[in-house]
Amino acid sequence: MKRALFLAIFVVSTFSQAQTGSGKHSLVLKFDYDFRVTHICTSGVKKNCVEKFEVYDISGGLAKRTKLVSIPVPSGATGFVKGISVTTPSLLFEPGKHLLAVTAQAADGTESDPMKCTAWVELP
Repeated sequence: MKRALFLAIFVVSTFSQAQTGSGKHSLVLKFDYDFRVTHICTSGVKKNCVEKFEVYDISGGLAKRTKLVSIPVPSGATGFVKGISVTTPSLLFEPGKHLLAVTAQAADGTESDPMKCTAWVELP
């Protein structure tokens, strides 16, 4: 059975990068999510809910995606939440363009379509 998990808007303009060493970068990601579509998981609700978000580099295609970081859902989030933010740890990236994706993950491990929430970032 497919889960109906959707990310509403990915705000491309809020991507930034800060070089922290040779080939290593820390990325600041911000995105919006509509929790009216799929609510957060709680101790009493473990089905059809969002447990966390996952950030991937899908530059090499979905079959070769690389998980960059997991993001917990904002505590008590309801409705449309703007500006969910995370800063990745310092990660090694090849210079050039990278296609990043955010998914919403349910408690059972199913995820929303990574192609629904993507943005390109260019790293020096």
